Amino acid sequence: MKRLVILTLLFCTIAGNSFAGYCVSGKRGLKTSAMINRYLNDLADNSSGFAVIGSVGTAGPAGSEKGKEIKAILISENASWDKDSGKPTVIITGAIHGNEWATPEVCLGIAEYLLENKDNDAPARDDEERLINAEALLPAVDTSEGAVVPGLTGIRELLKKIQVIIIPVLNPAGYDYSHTPAGKQSYFGAGWRPNRGDLKTLMPEELCYQQDGTLYENPPNDVEHCFLADYDETASGGDLEEESVIVCEGVERKTIHLFEPDLSVASAEMFDAVYTSPDPQRVICASGDRRVWKAEWPSDDGDRIDLARAEQEGYLQEAYGVDLNRNFQYKWNVVDNQKHLFIRTRSPSSRMYRGSGVISEQETHAMERLVAERNVVALIDYHAGSTQVLYPYAYSTETKVDKNILGGKNDYDVFRRVSEKIASLLNRRGGEDETITNYTAAQNYNETGVGSGVARDCYYENEGIAAINIEVHNRRFTYGEAEYLKVVPEICRTNVPGAIWFLFWAADLDSRMSN
Repeated sequence: MKRLVILTLLFCTIAGNSFAGYCVSGKRGLKTSAMINRYLNDLADNSSGFAVIGSVGTAGPAGSEKGKEIKAILISENASWDKDSGKPTVIITGAIHGNEWATPEVCLGIAEYLLENKDNDAPARDDEERLINAEALLPAVDTSEGAVVPGLTGIRELLKKIQVIIIPVLNPAGYDYSHTPAGKQSYFGAGWRPNRGDLKTLMPEELCYQQDGTLYENPPNDVEHCFLADYDETASGGDLEEESVIVCEGVERKTIHLFEPDLSVASAEMFDAVYTSPDPQRVICASGDRRVWKAEWPSDDGDRIDLARAEQEGYLQEAYGVDLNRNFQYKWNVVDNQKHLFIRTRSPSSRMYRGSGVISEQETHAMERLVAERNVVALIDYHAGSTQVLYPYAYSTETKVDKNILGGKNDYDVFRRVSEKIASLLNRRGGEDETITNYTAAQNYNETGVGSGVARDCYYENEGIAAINIEVHNRRFTYGEAEYLKVVPEICRTNVPGAIWFLFWAADLDSRMSN
């Protein structure tokens, strides 16, 4: 009780100070999902009815009764979680990938900004006193060529018109695991990315794929079955390198051997090499087991190793985790132009494993349910790993959105212009840290990367939502404590103005969509 009083008094001091600014939470250092949830409660308790806390669902494999709650804060005038106000809703999510530590703080920074300015009729400004939607204050803005100029400028007016649902940690199990020593070391030191679903229960049987990407009805027995595997050099002082090699199990299923370890497992070349190998023939397979090739295994003939012995020494291990941003239903099973990702997205050993089926995870199921229950018009899904504002479609570098539901000339043009505007707002801060500058607008990650079953594609295509991704920090995911305190508040301050502008723009979407 004493601790709660101290937390509440501390927040009241911050909230009562008109110069407190936003991105205050980031200055308090690394946090677990439970600590973030407590901070959300403090924000709501001191919001004068402008914020309420709700539970979106539970993190864990489908059908699981135990798990971490996915908490959200709903911000609006006369906020209510249980009673649908019918207002247009914008959803903002962070940490769909466990290792993207800066994204929850950006989400909290947006909540702080909205609540600090909830009674403010003046045009919204950033922490350097620059107007966020300056174009709306100009006397004659020409919108004939599709310029995107929100009509609103103030937060009080905004919160009368829309409600904002912010989910700082969509993947709490993966996020919390990424803070453990093992989680920090995962995936080449980038940190644990997926959720923590037990994949053995989700994939009890082995699946094998034909060269065209379709499943075999019955996995063939007269070929070698090849799997994505980790490469373990820890016995000799090296590292465990996840999803590093391909291991093939002999036709007789009594031996294992490495297959062309010099080829990248992420490449189309590896996929084709497996299928064009003539003697014996080989196929790519996947199962609920994680395969680990140990570098110290001796071999009688320099190539093959006894499978039974390997299994006794840890060749097969439990596999955990689905990449939630590959688990959505739109283009989940796409094959065309995906060869360089095929092995990874189908393999439980991979940080990009797509799951056993569409929306197989409770986290993605919770999002689908939330979207179905609300009048959602727009969404931001925050990520880390580059400095980009990304729009649909993620699954292709060539196919453009061709609908016209966002109130402009065409939706591709609207997405491009909106994303370019957000990028320009993020770039005007111009800090010294080059890893949080040079934001660009693009359809695809680093212009060329594609992904199937991605959230923004699903929300737009299936639900008609103006959904974008914003990548907040180039080349970085996790941090040490000192680096976190130095970098993450700056990431937050850089990104919040872009989100506020997007909310102003989204406030008019409901009327534009209905016309």
